[in-house]
Amino acid sequence: MLNRVTKSLYITAFLSLGIAPLATPAFATAPLKVSLPAGQLNDVLDQLSRQAKITLSYAQQDVEGISVSAINGNFSADIVLFTLLQNTDLMPIKVTDNAWLIKKKSLAGGNGDGTTLNTITVESQRAKLKDKTYRESASVNVITQETIERFRGTSVGDIFQGTPGVIISENRNSGGLDVNIRGMQGQGRVPVLIDGSRQETTVYRGYAGVSSRSYIDPDLIGNLQIVKGPAMVAQGTGATGGMVSVNTLGIEDIVKQGELSGFRMRVSGVGNTSSTPAAGTYAGYYIPNGSTRIDKESARIVSSAVYFSDCRFASRCPERTKMPEHFAPEEGMDRPGLFNFNSYAASLAGGKRFDWGDIVVAYAKREQGNYYSGTKGTTPELTIGEPQVFPWKTDTPVKLEYISRFRGAERIPNTNFSSESLLLKGSYFLPQDQSVELSHIRYDSAYGEMMPSQILRFGQARQWLDSEVLNKTYTARYRWQPVEYDWADLRANLWHTDATTVLNTPGVGSVDLEDNTKRQDNYQRWGIDITNSMRFFQWGDMTLNYGISGQWEDMDTDTPEAEGFYAGSRKGWRREFSAFSALKWQFMPQWTLDAGIRYSKFESKDSNPLPLETSDPACVSDGNDGCLPVNYKNDHSGSAPLVAITWQPTDKIMMYLRHAQALRMPSLFESTSGWSVSPALDIPINPEHAKNNEIGISYVDKSLFNNQHQLRAKLAYFDNHVDDYITRTRRNAWEERQQGFDFFRLRNIESLDLEGIELDVSYDATKWLIEFKGTKYNLIEVCHNGTEVRFACTDWGIEHSYINNMIPPQWQATLHLGGRLLNQKLEFGTRATFIGKRNSVPRYNANTGFNPPVLWESYRLLDLYAKYKFSDDITIDFTVDNVTDRYYIDALSLGLVPAPGRTARLGLNLQF
Repeated sequence: MLNRVTKSLYITAFLSLGIAPLATPAFATAPLKVSLPAGQLNDVLDQLSRQAKITLSYAQQDVEGISVSAINGNFSADIVLFTLLQNTDLMPIKVTDNAWLIKKKSLAGGNGDGTTLNTITVESQRAKLKDKTYRESASVNVITQETIERFRGTSVGDIFQGTPGVIISENRNSGGLDVNIRGMQGQGRVPVLIDGSRQETTVYRGYAGVSSRSYIDPDLIGNLQIVKGPAMVAQGTGATGGMVSVNTLGIEDIVKQGELSGFRMRVSGVGNTSSTPAAGTYAGYYIPNGSTRIDKESARIVSSAVYFSDCRFASRCPERTKMPEHFAPEEGMDRPGLFNFNSYAASLAGGKRFDWGDIVVAYAKREQGNYYSGTKGTTPELTIGEPQVFPWKTDTPVKLEYISRFRGAERIPNTNFSSESLLLKGSYFLPQDQSVELSHIRYDSAYGEMMPSQILRFGQARQWLDSEVLNKTYTARYRWQPVEYDWADLRANLWHTDATTVLNTPGVGSVDLEDNTKRQDNYQRWGIDITNSMRFFQWGDMTLNYGISGQWEDMDTDTPEAEGFYAGSRKGWRREFSAFSALKWQFMPQWTLDAGIRYSKFESKDSNPLPLETSDPACVSDGNDGCLPVNYKNDHSGSAPLVAITWQPTDKIMMYLRHAQALRMPSLFESTSGWSVSPALDIPINPEHAKNNEIGISYVDKSLFNNQHQLRAKLAYFDNHVDDYITRTRRNAWEERQQGFDFFRLRNIESLDLEGIELDVSYDATKWLIEFKGTKYNLIEVCHNGTEVRFACTDWGIEHSYINNMIPPQWQATLHLGGRLLNQKLEFGTRATFIGKRNSVPRYNANTGFNPPVLWESYRLLDLYAKYKFSDDITIDFTVDNVTDRYYIDALSLGLVPAPGRTARLGLNLQF
């Protein structure tokens, strides 16, 4: 739908036009029925753009305060436009068949007679999105299609690489997205919304904890926006860390400007992979019958064993004490050449505009085999010591030191990934400035999966049986935007997500395929949000946004092969409602105030009765030496404010101060019982309370050197504090013990603090560009008091806690250098990524329990890209990721697997 957004023209060009401004156009377009009320010119132009399906671009200040008469009848868009402007100092300049630029005659060089216009800069929608990072009074990042195509990477989460303060946890597993924003991650702290629908499935990851996964194919993304910290919008309920809002492909992403229909096809081949080996295939080093520990000083894992030989008595040398012939399999080291594209991704999208709306259909498929690790860096070191000869036997010590047990240039098991995605999307224009958009996304995937604890402790790593996920999303979005009413801009969104995950994982302490444990999780979510926007002009420019939202969740887990209460069969429901009101008031030309408040209320119920001892105070006798069923329930409510002040002394400089709070109610996973962790009746779980402070300054200048150079920069300081952070800990000595496996508890700990600075600079000189983005943490502190807690506050985590593997690196940065040649048909460049190491665990008196931090080392990556545009229809792109073939583990990796080594990708894009 064309609306106020059409004030920005959707193309970027530098046009030198010669036009004679006339009272009527020399060549009028086909007549159409128009019905334009009398009113303010900017409102009438907006309505004309929708009725005539044309794009109008103008500066807001040029059209303010101008009133025009009503126009009704059958006229061409050209005649209507010239008629509206005939008694003004404005003139329309035709850029394309369906696009006009409205300028003041004095600025355009017009004198009432025929004239040649000065060079005009027409700004694209992509440029507007890019400006959003630097023009918002908050930390915001936008990832466009252009960026996704340029740096697509091997894993889906690679599209986020280079975004300051954002890391995808466990990026090399499952094809899902578990987004970490400034140290906040999982359980609804960072909701991922796709076309307005919430996407998150909690997946059990053994002793290492859980992952919160969302699924989308990059080829179906039109653009995505990242907001860091609480946001006063309907979809921001519980978003203590931030939000990721994904907009799928729209008609403007497929159909060219001025055309009614179009297609877009993308095909790419990916190297550094091979076909998936048979389930059960071994990989990596393994020390049979050895012991494993984490060396906190070197930040490496150490496995060691002593093997016997030349025994005087056979009974002293059983089979398990004999040294194996190999400590790693011979297969899996057949790395293909750089240009062997054994994996691929392909998509086809089509769209068509109609008088009543538009339709988009898209299909995407990905097939990726297991990738190979790099060779340069800290690869595993196997040491076979000198034999020690004794009178009755000979001992030979063997030690393996590693950050990952997989060898350099080895095929990494369970990194295979296959998916099919379908997008159906339709927009309908209704009478009286109304519209409806309906969409459906089906995501079907199979992928390799193995518990981190199996890789670390319980045997040699193997290719396992594929796990599966089927995610279905349905959305209906309504909008009423009457131009004649400043008090109405109504939006209503209704959505539903249905996610089913079939997880195949090894049994505890085993890597035998016969011990596979099949677990099926089904998450059902329904949601609705209704918002309205009102504008007032009595005391300056004032906008009031307000609305309500609701979310209903149901979860059911089935683990048929396991027995007992702690088999993992989580089942329960959760309901959450919120209402918000937010005021944006430009009370002076240079000053703007943002203020708002959100009220939230939730309730939940665990459908599994809690196992109670008869001695438990909560036990009510069932008359048969047992207790009547008791189900864990929870409910809370509360409010959180937001206030920000913005000062814009010039049109290029902006400074802001922001204080935002948010309440995150306990998630459905945190409200239900099952294997590994459960809530307890005697431990109330309260909402998390985030209190974020931020101060920032930005500078945008797009008129350097005769409009050929553009400088954008933003510096922000953030201080994020969370009270009552919810996580897993050990059971305190004074707390009641439940039946079964009951070491862990879900609870509120005292606090979490994350403080740092963030810098984002972009300089675009048309023929070349340079971008630098980075985040540096000055303080990371987790505080908790409990049984056997040795440090009240640490910068690495607490015993058994999920947060241990959510703490970001101390710093991260990217440097992007690019060039454009041959009239910008050729683009090329390089990106360097710098990631600092994980905060180390103290060598002494620190117990990490069952969930030790994955201590990645700092690493540096270099990527190259090139893109050539043969025509408006055909583009080819080529990238090489990890050019130096670095061996490294990603920050926030749970799987203990190295990332891909040097990888080439060749892609072809067709749009016609």
